[in-house]
Amino acid sequence: MDADPRTPAALPVVPRWLAHATGPVLIIALVLALAALAIGTDHARSRERAQVATQNLARLIEAQLSDNLDKIDIYLQLVALRHLDRLAPGAQRDAAEAPVPLPRMARIDLDGLSIADATGTVQLRPGQGPQPPGPAASVAAQDFFRRAVLDAPAGLVVIGPRGEGAPEGSGGMVFARAVRDARGGLLGVAFAEMSNAQFDRLFEGIDLGEHGAASLRTQDLQLVHYHGHAPGGPGGAPAELRRALQAAPQEGSYEATSMLDGRDRINGYRKLRNHPFIVVVGQSTQDAMAGWRANTLLVVALTGLTVVVMLWAWLMQVRWSRRQLQALHSRFEAIVQTSSDSIVSKTLQGRITTWNRGAQQMFGYTEAQMLGQSAARLAPPERQGEDATLIARVQRGERLQAYETQRLRQDGTLIDVSMAVSPVLDARGRIAGISVIARDISRHKAMEAEIRAMAFNDPLTRLPNRRLLMDRLRQAQLSSSRQRSYFGVLFIDLDGFKRVNDSFGHEVGDQLLIEIGRRLQAAVRQHDTVARLGGDEFVVLLEELGVDEKTAADHVNTVADKILDAIERSHHVRGEMHRCSASIGIRLLVGSQDSPEQVLMDADAAMYSVKRQRRALRSFAFE
Repeated sequence: MDADPRTPAALPVVPRWLAHATGPVLIIALVLALAALAIGTDHARSRERAQVATQNLARLIEAQLSDNLDKIDIYLQLVALRHLDRLAPGAQRDAAEAPVPLPRMARIDLDGLSIADATGTVQLRPGQGPQPPGPAASVAAQDFFRRAVLDAPAGLVVIGPRGEGAPEGSGGMVFARAVRDARGGLLGVAFAEMSNAQFDRLFEGIDLGEHGAASLRTQDLQLVHYHGHAPGGPGGAPAELRRALQAAPQEGSYEATSMLDGRDRINGYRKLRNHPFIVVVGQSTQDAMAGWRANTLLVVALTGLTVVVMLWAWLMQVRWSRRQLQALHSRFEAIVQTSSDSIVSKTLQGRITTWNRGAQQMFGYTEAQMLGQSAARLAPPERQGEDATLIARVQRGERLQAYETQRLRQDGTLIDVSMAVSPVLDARGRIAGISVIARDISRHKAMEAEIRAMAFNDPLTRLPNRRLLMDRLRQAQLSSSRQRSYFGVLFIDLDGFKRVNDSFGHEVGDQLLIEIGRRLQAAVRQHDTVARLGGDEFVVLLEELGVDEKTAADHVNTVADKILDAIERSHHVRGEMHRCSASIGIRLLVGSQDSPEQVLMDADAAMYSVKRQRRALRSFAFE
């Protein structure tokens, strides 16, 4: 049966392996792109490093040549000054006169050192004496003489062996310096020559590489001197160098093929300081990029190995992930649902999207009651804005761990919770919601409070114990020293308390101590301290009594009276009427160099002094 031509052709089915391979193919393409980027970046950096290296070499050679030319200039001036009297008009020259010894310059050898008079006639050859009788040589027509004579402000005049105006038969450099009297009148010209071999020694110590080269050129780019291992000259046709000089006249770099030896070079150039020359340094591109070629081979090898390993790993991962994905999902769901902690997810607007059994047990709300509701429903009134603050902090990239706060149960009970807040990301890695894992720490908080109370409070009266009293006494001393205000310490010992304990039992005695503690707290200000040291001994610490001693003493006396009145009032304990009295030792201080223990001992001693004096129940003693 022929197919109906109106039936549309079925679309080709994409093989499943091809769909799964999309990710690895993209990763391999990314790896190859990164490898190409790394190779290109390394190539650019290698060229930059080569350019910096040639520029540094150019700076080094320029400084070395400039320093040596400056030394030659100073040397010619020194020679001229030593023979200045022989160049003066009418000066007598004795052919038999002994030559004047010349100073030596380290690493610089000059040949044919001579001094010509103002007419250009060579009169002296220092180190050899005056010219012998006979026709004298003349340098008046030489370019170096004319430049030294005509350009009065000029210093050292340098003529290269290939430059225009070089002396006939000269095989090296010529250096000249005009000699003038105090009024600026020309006396003559001191000049000398240096061979190419001697000038080449000025480049010693500079490593240009196997195929590197350096040259010295005039300002019009005429070659003066060449230094290098290979035949020919160092890089670059004059056209490239001229364009580079137009863009950067003082120093710069360019790349070109040398017209002299055909090598590609990365060149750096720099003008000499105080002299009309340009030094050009060329580093072979082949040598400079050798490291890049080695790195490129390594990157290619590592990239190929990476691709192979990734393909193998992808195949293994596909097989493993299929087996593990379902098991992982089931395990995760079981953990969330069976966890005793509250695990809740919510949107960035604070709407609850998931609610596990632990959350139901902790807060009392069912999943149906909370899905779609605002999480602010669980916050007490004073913490209504806390959820929005936590969401904003997570959006800024913070990970909140062990964040302690309080939340409300359905029955209105306030519980302490510790929360871990983290972002929930979508497939694109953007924050789509918030995950909150909360744990009820109310029992832990209660235990902490109980431990703190046991450490710093008397277990019977709940008053501060000796440890907390000593800390507050130390703080009172420091505050008194800063403000120069008085503070007082009242050491209280109950009189006849042992009789009550023995007659009515310890339970009655304990109740009596609790009641006395309450009365002592009522007799002092809120920021004052009432502490129980143990047994029937109490201490009252009065702070901020002012800078006047009499006012402070009056306040302490008033408080002591209130304390005695409070203690002497009848106490009803278990249907029985009990009466007590007390002895009080007082110490009034401002600042104190004594330790808190010593202050307490002094107040204790004052209390025992009162007991010994057998005064009335309202007895006080000051130390």
